Amino acid sequence: MRKSVLLLFCIAACAECLAGGIKAGPWITEAREGSLTVMWTSDKPGMAYVELADSTRIWDTFAGRRIFRSLHRVHVSGIEPGAVLSYRVCGIELEDDTNARDPKFGASYEGPWHSVRTFSSKAPECRFSVFNDIHMRTGKYSALASQVDSATTDFIFLNGDIVSAGNYVTDSLVRYEIDPLGSLPAGIPVLFARGNHEGRGNGVQNVAEVFPNGDPAPFYYSFRQGPAAFVVLDAGETGRKRSVRYSGKEVYEDYLNEQIEWLKKAVREPSFRRAPVQVCIIHVPMIDHEDQTDFHTQRWLNKHIVPILNKAGIDLMIGADLHEFMYCEPGSMGNDFPIIVNDDARRLECVCSKKHVSLKTYNADGELEFEKEL
Repeated sequence: MRKSVLLLFCIAACAECLAGGIKAGPWITEAREGSLTVMWTSDKPGMAYVELADSTRIWDTFAGRRIFRSLHRVHVSGIEPGAVLSYRVCGIELEDDTNARDPKFGASYEGPWHSVRTFSSKAPECRFSVFNDIHMRTGKYSALASQVDSATTDFIFLNGDIVSAGNYVTDSLVRYEIDPLGSLPAGIPVLFARGNHEGRGNGVQNVAEVFPNGDPAPFYYSFRQGPAAFVVLDAGETGRKRSVRYSGKEVYEDYLNEQIEWLKKAVREPSFRRAPVQVCIIHVPMIDHEDQTDFHTQRWLNKHIVPILNKAGIDLMIGADLHEFMYCEPGSMGNDFPIIVNDDARRLECVCSKKHVSLKTYNADGELEFEKEL
């Protein structure tokens, strides 16, 4: 009897410990040379911090204040490029903040230790995997993710439409975009390009909360890892009718023109211009097509942005959206660079060195389906 009571007490105590702990994550995002962001969610709102191996605590803050929330975001900077960062996520539950001068706190939690290697432009190669158009099919997503070698992969790139159109709630976004990756995001940065489905519905700003990228905007940015420099763009919607329905007439074109002005400067930055390999990633591929309605955006991108990328001398474009595999040779549609469009059922693995780029795609069973050396 006493053993049964003790067992029940231990179960209840463990349940109470877990109730206010880590709900999802951590995941690493917003990775740059010498900095990264650690994200996670907790069961209860509260204050949170990242603890480093030397006992340094970096708190989740806003404008100088520690803040109470359930989606936690801690930016860690000043890291040696290429160094391995050991960290764990911790927090203190908020019990009652009705009295702003005297909030009441409850239990605290400390997560397990993780390690992540920071980006470095001096790394000899850049290896990454791309997933896109999953549309909440978590089984297939997990099967593809299980192929990723955490020891050799620099980052995972989600090239849009990991979820489908709807009302974007943070917990649901994390459940479908982060959780199927298992333990990988705690030690490998997860970077993101918005798909057209992630531009529909209410709460679209929550997508940027899960994948922050700071200035100039959350869904278009640049970064560098090893010999490869990247520009990431956001095409918005795919067809003229859909653009009107979801954003209002011509709003997406205004947004794209904003990106064009940014892109002209980004490709002239020394870190991009001097990189041995230059890559553009975008959910909607910049292809020409006879269908001027459903493929309105693709044609618009091909006309307005491909010439800028040609002038910059980029080596590769990676697209998605079509739910079919496509490889476009240079010169086939005004492009001086190859365009690879990954489908919804494959993992694209890319390895960039100073002398070549290797492209491979694998199905959910891990079978090689395409291979190309550039």
